[in-house]
Amino acid sequence: MASTVFDVVVVGGGVAGSSLGAALARAGLEVLVVEREARFRDRVRGDSLFPWGVVEMTRLGLADILPVSGARPLPWWQVYEDRASGEPYDWRRDVPSGDVVWGVNHPGLQEALFTEAAVAGAVMRRPAKALALSPGDDGYLAVPIDTDEGRITVRTRLVVGADGRESGVRRWIGAASIADPTHHLIGGCLVDGIDLDPDAAHMAWYRGGVSLIFRHASGRARVYLVCHPESAEAMRGRHAADAFMATCAEVYPDGAFTRACAVGPAAFFPGIDMYPDRIAGERIVLIGDAAGANDPSQGQGISLALRDARELRDLLLAGDWQTAIEEFSRRRALWYEPLRAYALWVGPLFTDVGPDADAARTRQRRAAERDPWRNGYGAINALGPEGLPVTEAARRRYLGEDLNEA
Repeated sequence: MASTVFDVVVVGGGVAGSSLGAALARAGLEVLVVEREARFRDRVRGDSLFPWGVVEMTRLGLADILPVSGARPLPWWQVYEDRASGEPYDWRRDVPSGDVVWGVNHPGLQEALFTEAAVAGAVMRRPAKALALSPGDDGYLAVPIDTDEGRITVRTRLVVGADGRESGVRRWIGAASIADPTHHLIGGCLVDGIDLDPDAAHMAWYRGGVSLIFRHASGRARVYLVCHPESAEAMRGRHAADAFMATCAEVYPDGAFTRACAVGPAAFFPGIDMYPDRIAGERIVLIGDAAGANDPSQGQGISLALRDARELRDLLLAGDWQTAIEEFSRRRALWYEPLRAYALWVGPLFTDVGPDADAARTRQRRAAERDPWRNGYGAINALGPEGLPVTEAARRRYLGEDLNEA
């Protein structure tokens, strides 16, 4: 690394960090991306990219990376109840751009974006760890970085924290982390040999939970279960993958999992939002999961990261940087808070059981028939969350609690 002076240092080289690094480097800025992992490992995480996220990727000039990253387009959304399939939904029917859901190989996408940022001219360092910064006398921030060759210190005009839901950069701005209460868990497992339409994402309802399947270009698929903590506990331990697969086999059509086998571990995580009480400080700003991670059972994490990267890029290139990050901090709520509210509304619909829960699902479906739009929440996965009202009236309309008032 010849230079130790940069316009922007991005801490974290995953989807959010590398996307922003590539976009800013293409605009002519001197960018350093610091990634702690020597390579991106496959582990259970979000493997879905909804149409509004593809639109954001296109706006960043990065959509061509999807096919080469191991991702697969999934134009159909197939839902099952009592193991029987309904009429498949075609995303292209309602998305003006014609974009669809993609099944994403997460480490493949990270690696492709990391490489693209380097091609764009960003300096990429891994494995490396950025340490707590200090203001310099020359108006720059001094950022110590531990590398394989020892510690170096770089100077930068701006630091962007893109280091995930357990962000260390949050502490640099004195932000406190907040977690919503746990209502359900989401588990995932990488699976091969599933006998279902390879061009569709699949969602199967069952009593006490829901399963989702997103296939990659390789033919393998990430399979998810959203369920109550007690159900997840029964699928932990040495035989977690076997128990996970057995549950899935019972909720999809006969034969769908006959030849299927787990090719990775099964792991469960809380289906909660985790977010800081603020995302900007003096010449420091957070994006992606560091700025607020949506409930992973909603599958919006990649789309959210891309939206953050695109919006921050546009603001930084438009004017004064401190003003830009403060404006980003204000705007971010416009697309994050609707996602968080929606997750809180639909979580009980996924997993609660009993007469009251059944009645709630019936109301919600009747509401969808009466008003598919429902203040925009009926199309949140297709068109995105920005500007949707986060109000009690919007909640009641989406869930159908106002049906008797109509």
